[in-house]
Amino acid sequence: MCGIVGQIGPRPVDLGPALEAIRHRGPDDRGVYGGRAGDGTVGLGFVRLAILDLSPSGHQPMTNEDKSVWMVFNGEIYNYRALREELAALGHRFHSTSDSETVLHGYEQWGDGVLHRLRGMFALALWDARRERLLAARDRLGIKPFFWSDHGGRLLFGSEMKALLALGVPREMDADALAGYLRYLYVPRPRTIFSAIRSLEPGHQLTWQAGRTDVRRYWDLGRPAETRHVPTVVEELRALLDDVVKLHLASDVPLGAFLSGGVDSSTLVALMARHSSAPVRTFCMTFGEGEGLYDEREFARTVAARFGTIHTEIPVKPDLVELLPQVVRHFDEPFGNPTALLVYLLSKETRKHVTVALAGDGGDEVFLGYPRYQGARLAQHYRLVPPPVRRWLGRALAPLIRESTRGRHSLRRAREFISSGGAALEDMYEDWIGYYTPAEIRLLLAADRRAPSDGGTEPSPVSRLFAASPAAEFLDRVTYVDLKSFLPNNLLHYTDRMSMAHALEVRVPFCDHRLVELMAAVSFSQKMRRLSPKYLLKQAVADLLPAETLGRKKLGFNPPMGIWLNRDLAALLDEHLDPARLRREGTFDAGFVRRMVSEHRAGRRDFSLHLWALLVFQTWLSIYGT
Repeated sequence: MCGIVGQIGPRPVDLGPALEAIRHRGPDDRGVYGGRAGDGTVGLGFVRLAILDLSPSGHQPMTNEDKSVWMVFNGEIYNYRALREELAALGHRFHSTSDSETVLHGYEQWGDGVLHRLRGMFALALWDARRERLLAARDRLGIKPFFWSDHGGRLLFGSEMKALLALGVPREMDADALAGYLRYLYVPRPRTIFSAIRSLEPGHQLTWQAGRTDVRRYWDLGRPAETRHVPTVVEELRALLDDVVKLHLASDVPLGAFLSGGVDSSTLVALMARHSSAPVRTFCMTFGEGEGLYDEREFARTVAARFGTIHTEIPVKPDLVELLPQVVRHFDEPFGNPTALLVYLLSKETRKHVTVALAGDGGDEVFLGYPRYQGARLAQHYRLVPPPVRRWLGRALAPLIRESTRGRHSLRRAREFISSGGAALEDMYEDWIGYYTPAEIRLLLAADRRAPSDGGTEPSPVSRLFAASPAAEFLDRVTYVDLKSFLPNNLLHYTDRMSMAHALEVRVPFCDHRLVELMAAVSFSQKMRRLSPKYLLKQAVADLLPAETLGRKKLGFNPPMGIWLNRDLAALLDEHLDPARLRREGTFDAGFVRRMVSEHRAGRRDFSLHLWALLVFQTWLSIYGT
């Protein structure tokens, strides 16, 4: 796990400032390569966190025998040993035991086709000096980041946006990105908050040759879901899960796991214990008095005792919010999911004990664990109610539902379900996963901050994904949408940023592309039998986990933000969203914001994440000041 930077342009560029900006990603080593690119120059830079092959032979930028190919690589390739054996049989000679060198020789043998053979998480840039061609790529699910900018006649790229900003990329804000942030609490890709910077999307590659940059997809979930023999699928899933976790344990440094006591993290710990000769190290977060709705310590203790782990509990307090400026600096752009704060603290404390941790990210998307999937299934039956009745319920009944601001989301979900009942299924689902509605965004933003596409004629990012899905059934298209948006842009985004802030490598076995492909090819109705979430996963691990783990309700890894905003963080809210400050800065309408604060404090609406998103943006604005 590391950080990469690079440039192609008319003159050499000192990559030192960019490497310094991301040194938290790789404190163990640093390297730079410079060469010719036609009439110009190419440069690659690297900071290393040593995980496999701790010797100097793992140094990057890495080159082949005749120095015709150079590469910087961030991530882990879990099938590198099998690839290494195949390449050795073809005559390749290796000088290290690193997975990175396997990628380099794989390119020599298969060209761009090497991407299809890699099983893991990665972002890479490979310079082919003979062809004067750059190949860059990002893993299939988007576990590792890659940002790029074609600015001023120069191609710049790096693991984080701060690296590009350090090389002079302008900080002008993208109004469409701001609107997307308010809608989803993250900036929809490939946009970033900066107009001049783009994110390479998951499963995509970027090439540069003779001054031309080309971006294209190399992987997608192209196989439609189908009904299969459930016992056969369960056996395949059980064997694949075991193989995936075993591969993810490859490490030359101490390794542990995040443990909430839910089915996902408990499954990982159970399989880790099966393949580990020493006790597994596990880490769980706990909350204080009055916040028991969020606390999972008892569930985690049950699993830790079952598998004999060395278990560490990490207490969370509201003063964690004091870390907000540091968290925002690591994201480089506004990011409104407050779970990032928890992962920041969890990673910081975990890093004191291990260098690598396994996490259950992706389990809910792959196996259907979110309550909204149950809602999506119910919505199809709700469509049997005559449209006039559904519209009337949305207008008359939904506004009467009083939402809780103490973290109990059932009333809010009921309100959203009823109020969206008259919309098309795709629009209904987008309303569920959205926060500010398009109408609210227009009222919230000052006129000169509104997006150019605010006229409402362009399809939303989620609408485009629904249209791109190969699935015929709505529920299977929902899975495609979340795997392409919520997972990489939200969960994997904050996991990478918050863990790498502390040089902790987090591995996410449920995002193994073979596992994702297997589950994507099974129909929604089989993954969620009746309204039972994660049905196939629970069948596959029924003999591994305690009964109380399999039967518990999903809690979710969230801080009690509604409680904190009304209590411990009330002064912070008043400071950041002070009407005079908002009018002076000119981004948000002060009156609209003040009404939301009043509604939230009175307990009439749960605006906790809406208001948190504004706090984060205000913090970002004070740091980056576009």
